[in-house]
This record gives sequence, structure tokens and C-alpha cells, in this order.
Amino acid sequence: MVTRTTTYEYEQSSEGGRERMLPMPFTRLTDATPTLGDPAQVTGLIAGLMITGTVINPGTTADPYAVLNVADGAVFKHNVRNTLTYGAGPVAEATWGALNLGDPVYYSAEQDVLNGIKLSTSPLQSDGATANTLFGHIVLEQDETAASYPKGDVTASTHVCAIQQV
Repeated sequence: MVTRTTTYEYEQSSEGGRERMLPMPFTRLTDATPTLGDPAQVTGLIAGLMITGTVINPGTTADPYAVLNVADGAVFKHNVRNTLTYGAGPVAEATWGALNLGDPVYYSAEQDVLNGIKLSTSPLQSDGATANTLFGHIVLEQDETAASYPKGDVTASTHVCAIQQV
């Protein structure tokens, strides 16, 4: 299991118009145990087209509603797994690639089961046919330069990246 890096103290999109707060009951979240600063996905009818956002308030047992920032363009730091594809059978990573600026990042419930990380670069689930939902794209953090990229290579790894939500 990869040790997760705390990212909830980072948000570089606090300018006006970048906050869209949406309360969502735990029962409608892919991961019904929301964590402050983590990505979240709301379950829906069509795979790959679900609402995603960053947990701003994880709620409590007494008040089982998480508050998500679902604003397009909001930028938060998240842990991203460099998984490109999954293998057949039980959930297993098959291929990996370097993370680079502009790369799409997807919400992956399978990645959460494998490594405790919710985002990866795999557009498909392990069945090779079901779409993962696009969460956003990798962008520069305020204190990074282009020299910070690419991150990782063709071996399995997890990296903290600024993600611009879609």
C-alpha cells in the first residue's frame, strides 16, 4: 500500500467563480467514506459520465453529507497513480507511463482498492470496456516549473500533481 500524501491544504483556484459546492449523501458516493481533500465521484447511471469533485467537508456520521467542490477549472493537489491500463481478472495494474503536463486524469475506484489512490491515467476499468470518469488534467503548481515534469516512468508509482478539474 502506498502512503498517501496529505494534499488538502492546497488549492490554487480561490479566485472568484471557482467555488461550486455540492452537498452529497455518503450513499451516492463511489467511496462512501469521504476524506478531506480527496477526489470524490458521485455514482450515476452512465459509467464515465459521473460528477466528480474534491471533498471540502467530509461530513460526519450524524450528518452524512460530504461537501464537494465540483467547479470546472478549480485546481487542487491530488495523488495520481501512473497506471495506463489494468490487467484481466482480479484488479491489477498492467502498464504505466510518465505523468506530464496536460495529461488527462481519471477517477478510478479500482485504483482506490489497489493502492488507496483514487486518480490514475487509465481511461478504462480492468474489463477494458467500461470508462473511468475524467476528473481533470495535470497542470503546474504555483511553485513548479516545466522542469518538474515528467514525473515517473514505465514502472508503477504515485505522484502529487496539481489537477485542474473538469
